[in-house]
Amino acid sequence: MFSAVIIDDEARVRETIQHILSVYCPNINVIGQADCVERGYTLIDRLKPEIVFLDIKMPDGTGFDLLKRFKRHNFYFIIITAHEEFAIQAFKFSALDYILKPLDPTDLVNAVSKITKVINSDETNLKFESLLSNINNNNYDIKKIVLKTNDSVFVVEISNIIRCESHNNYTLFYLTNRSNIVVSKTLKEFDEMLSPLSFIRCHQTHLVNSSHIVRYMKHPNISLLMSDGIIVPISVRKKEIIEDLFKKKY
Repeated sequence: MFSAVIIDDEARVRETIQHILSVYCPNINVIGQADCVERGYTLIDRLKPEIVFLDIKMPDGTGFDLLKRFKRHNFYFIIITAHEEFAIQAFKFSALDYILKPLDPTDLVNAVSKITKVINSDETNLKFESLLSNINNNNYDIKKIVLKTNDSVFVVEISNIIRCESHNNYTLFYLTNRSNIVVSKTLKEFDEMLSPLSFIRCHQTHLVNSSHIVRYMKHPNISLLMSDGIIVPISVRKKEIIEDLFKKKY
């Protein structure tokens, strides 16, 4: 049995969460509810639940504001949000799950099933640390990404990623410390995540960090020289995008 609290400013949402848990998750014992950041913080501090179901936007702040008030997190949290784009982005980069409103019982049950299997694990703690590092930045700049391999979990600074290369359903990350990390996700998934952070899909099999581009070369082939000394090809349809980038930067 896992103890839990629900923090959401909408009474209807709190009631829905509690009902779904009582029907489908008998291993979850809801021991308290709160409707704002301040009362939520007091509730967690007093009851010390193992799981917190946490809304993002509330009258006196955000769920992130609440999380920042804890120096140590001895609880697992499930974020439930209606629209907060940064919340979704931060969770994707930290490899953590979130639930969108309106609530779907299946999504909630699946999230509970996942966390009860990994609660208090080192992997989960690393993901939390990455998330908190990202949301602690007042400019809402994503700084870190969690990369999970078959046997390890890495928290990597975005600025230390030179380039990514597709290998079928895997993506190979090349880092500034000369190490490589192989992740079992497609390059398309990372393209969607990293493109807003100045990464460029210059080729079907290559995604590069524009901060690590050393030179744009037209001969003998159209390509990019990266900071690790590797030459990366540019596809014909990406040529104009790369040229426009260099005109703006230089």
